[in-house]
Amino acid sequence: MTVSGRPIAIVGAGPVGSIVAAAMGQAGQDTILIEVSEKRRNQILENGLKVTGRGSWEAPAPIVLTCIEELATHNPFAVLISAKTWALKYILPELRKVVPPDTLVISFQNGIGPEDEVAHYFPRENVARAIVNYAGKVIDETGTTSMSFFNPPNILGPLLHEEDHRLIQIAELMTSAGLTTTTSTQKEMRKLAFFKTILNSSLNALCATSGITMRSAMTYAHTRNLARMLVREGLSVASAVGYNYGEHAMERCMNYLDNGGDHMPSMWSDLRAAN
Repeated sequence: MTVSGRPIAIVGAGPVGSIVAAAMGQAGQDTILIEVSEKRRNQILENGLKVTGRGSWEAPAPIVLTCIEELATHNPFAVLISAKTWALKYILPELRKVVPPDTLVISFQNGIGPEDEVAHYFPRENVARAIVNYAGKVIDETGTTSMSFFNPPNILGPLLHEEDHRLIQIAELMTSAGLTTTTSTQKEMRKLAFFKTILNSSLNALCATSGITMRSAMTYAHTRNLARMLVREGLSVASAVGYNYGEHAMERCMNYLDNGGDHMPSMWSDLRAAN
């Protein structure tokens, strides 16, 4: 299954980008990866894309570009941004120079509002975001991506319209490839993104600073209690800004966190790199 006979470009070949690229590639979708790390580019060019763990996909090496400028001749149907959110200020000005006017630009990033930053550079009708409910790590020695958890579905939502047929096509492609994905409305996506931010906030910093995996944090009594306290605080803030997730919200959050993988959050890698 391919979308409109055009490739999908993915900016960033870390775990999130590699998993979606491998799944799409195995399903027959032409993909283009843009990756600044020479080591990561060489791994993909030599070994293709392989995902193990909670998911299993394998695809030949796609087109791998060294910089966004090289995307100019490829006419992508959509660009999925799976780089770190802090990198948007570098990525978006370059993307704006090379992306066709009908290309959909989707933030595959955590946090509140990355899609609004994208909309400073692209028409709002061409901007969307994803709520990604899978994670993993790239194994240094082999370049294989180990998928540590997937709590389906992923969700895609537009910034402007209530429905976008292009997003529906991408959601159907991802689902057919084994990454179950649905679409939602702009208003609901704001609420869902805040909920995902609560989940991320409850474990990311806790694990990154303590040096334990997410699964360990939910196993040890003292760190599990800390996670629960952080979830409660997040739900309280959500309520204050008008988001009510229902009487079972705490249970839903803890169940989600219990299904997290035995891996370190990307924040831990960022802290190590900073040192």
